[in-house]
Parts: sequence; structure tokens; C-alpha cells
Amino acid sequence: MSKLQSLKTSLTAKQRVILLALVAVVVFGLLAATVFHDSSATLFRRLTYTQAKDDFPHNAQSNSLFLGVENDLVISTQTQIQLVTPTGTARVKETVDMDSPALNTAGKYTVVYDVGGQQLLVLGEEKLLHELTLPMEESLLCATINEKGWVAVTSKVSGHKAVVTVYDPDFASVLEIRLSSRYISDAVVTPDCRGVYLISPGQEGGAFENTLLYYTFSSREEPTKEVSLGSNVVLSILSANKCWILGDESLLVLDSSGVITASYDYEGQYLKMGTLQGDGFATLFLSRSASGSAGNLVTVNDDGEEMGRLPLEGQTLAMGAQGNTIAVLTTSDIITTNKKLEKFRTEPNQRGIRNLAVYEDGSVALVSSATVSLYFPSGSRDTNPLILEEKEAAKEAKKNKDTKEEKPTETKPETPVQEQPATETPAETQSESQAEAEPQPEAQTQTQAEPQEGEGEA
Repeated sequence: MSKLQSLKTSLTAKQRVILLALVAVVVFGLLAATVFHDSSATLFRRLTYTQAKDDFPHNAQSNSLFLGVENDLVISTQTQIQLVTPTGTARVKETVDMDSPALNTAGKYTVVYDVGGQQLLVLGEEKLLHELTLPMEESLLCATINEKGWVAVTSKVSGHKAVVTVYDPDFASVLEIRLSSRYISDAVVTPDCRGVYLISPGQEGGAFENTLLYYTFSSREEPTKEVSLGSNVVLSILSANKCWILGDESLLVLDSSGVITASYDYEGQYLKMGTLQGDGFATLFLSRSASGSAGNLVTVNDDGEEMGRLPLEGQTLAMGAQGNTIAVLTTSDIITTNKKLEKFRTEPNQRGIRNLAVYEDGSVALVSSATVSLYFPSGSRDTNPLILEEKEAAKEAKKNKDTKEEKPTETKPETPVQEQPATETPAETQSESQAEAEPQPEAQTQTQAEPQEGEGEA
């Protein structure tokens, strides 16, 4: 008690006010945590969902496409295809003329094509890999790519209902299937790269029926296997370690030989939205009502087993997945969760976010009408490997540039010493010395140009 009394008399009036304020803050915090437990928990979740400072502008329109591919963002518009880093540095920027751009991705590869048009591009390894322009008498119906970089292109050609062309990773044509009696709505190369799946819509007994045609590269002329998919309308297809077919009635998983190994039936629920981009799982938003906005977010593994279920309220605007991370955008919230839907965080959608994409490290790109914001489900941008990697690369590039610029100044005093023996060197030897020296300015130019490659805005 005497110590407390001594401390009290030793404090100045200003120090007493500060101490009193600190005590009040602590007491209020404890009271809020006790009385308003739910509110404080929500506040904590919001604080752990950190926004990056370097938002960057985009020139996309409302119908443009955004997709996270590894740790980059693909932005596809009618006039431009871009591959940008999370902070907006452009790795690829290609001018296009597409009326109806579409995307398909698997692993590190992405194919962008114009539905009904002639132009197609393949992106991978952080660069533009291939480009294809069909003749004017042909038009693209769909294009897919598998995790090993094999592309299946379905096109419409006069005299045929569909033509499917398969390209290897070097974009050499290895198979062409011309069909005059069947329509093809989709095609994808099998995971083992020895065959191709074709989806053929048709009728059976007056009812709609989809048929899966399996061609091996050796069979070519006729399908090795035909599998009825019933009235299940195929909405999306992905070839990874297995082949995934996302339909409006059920999800199917196939092996490389055309055998359905697993399925997940929606049991009368309506598929409102879905993605196959997770690592070994599918993400579905299912609703009991065709017009209702409420429903359940469900994840399904490649054995057709439900991994998790999470109720959602409000209209769902966008969905993205990559690795083990899932992000869902509704009219009211931004929700991030894992593949088992065990833990999730919400952030109010108060800034007009209209689209999103997920990066491989679990961070999320939030797209507004004019900018892209980088968010992290937890932690800080200062410890994020994406940001640190970009910072280190920028430092290294600047260091190399500064070193190259300093070299001429350092060698000037030595120039007379090097020129002295040159008078005694035969003409042929002098020519060789000059030839060896010629590449140096070229290497300098390449090093100085490196930082400029990513200067363009998205």
C-alpha cells in the first residue's frame, strides 16, 4: 500500500490522466468482449483480413473475365488479354479483337479464345506461348487445355458439324477428328495425354441426351468408347489428375480410359454457380429454389464425396478457387474459406466489388468497376511471399542496372593500360578481341530493359 501511495505521489498530473485513460480503454475492451461477444469476434475477423495498399487500375468492362492462374491474374476483354502480377505489373499484354472472349485453364496454362471468331491464345509460364488464327470460313466453338499443356480446339467448318483438333505442348497438331453426323459442344485431352473426350449433344427417344465420346490418338477414325450422360447438360470440363465434368444435374469424375469412377448427384437442387479450379475438389453453390438466392456452398472430392457444406444468404455474384482456398462474392459479403468449409471469414462488400479471383498463395483479387485490390485472408502484406518476391526482384533488377551503369566509369583509368599492348597485337588478334567485346553493350541493354517490361498499367 505504501508503494502504491509512493507511486501516486510521484506521478505528474499529465501522467495520471494518461494512466486513467489506459485503464478506461482496458476496462471498456473487457466489457465489450463480454457483453458484445459476437460483434467483437466479427471485428477481429475483419482486422485479420488485410487490404494491400497497392490497388491498381484496370480497363476492363462489366462483361470482362478475371481468373487467378497460379500467382498471376488473367484479365480478358474484347480488345486486350493481360497477365498481371498481384500488384499490377503486366507480364503479358496482347491486343485482340474478340466479340465473345472465353477462358479455360488447368494448372499453369490458360487458353483464351473468341467464341464464334477465329482468334486463340495460349498463356503459360508467365508468358504468351502460342497464337492461332483460323481462316475466315472457320469459327471457334470451344477450346480447353489440360495440366500438361495439351489443347483441344473445337471449330465449325463448312461441310462438317464439328472439327476437333488436338495440339501438343509445342502446339503441333497431333490429331484431327472431322464429324459430319454429330455436333460437339466441348472436348478435352485426357490426363494421360493419350486420348481426347468429346461431348456430343443429341436426342434419344425425343428427349435430350449428352454422349461422351472417347477417342485414343491411335483410333482416330471411330470412338473407342461411348458413354451416355443422360440429360445432364455439361457446363464445364477440366482435365487434371482426373477428368471432371460439371453438369447441371450432377458432377462426374472420369479416369483416362473413359470410365466414370465417381459422381455427385444434386438430388433435385439447382446449381447456381460452380468451379473446378480447386486442387482436387469441385466447389458448388446449390439452391432448393430455381429463383431463390439462399443455398449451400458444397465441396466435393474426386471420389464423389461431400467434403463440406456452408449455408449462404444473398445473391451470389462470383466464385473463385485455387489450391485449398475458396472465395465467394455475394451482394453483401466477401467470404473466404478452405476446401472443407471448416473455417471462414467474412468482409462486408461495401466498396462495390463485382468480381474476384483467387491466387495460389490464398490471397484474393477483388475487382471493382475501376480497380483491382489485393486482399489476404489473414496476416499482413509485408509477410506475404508474393509481395516479398516482387520486392526482391525489383531490388535485384535495380542493382544490376546500377552495376552496369557504373562499369564504364570504373574502367576509364585502365583504358590507356589496355591500349598499350594492343599496338603490338596482330590485326587478326585485334579483330577477335573486338568481336569478343561486341556482345557487352547488348547484354547491358537487356539488363536495363528488364525493369521496363512490367511498367504498363493493367
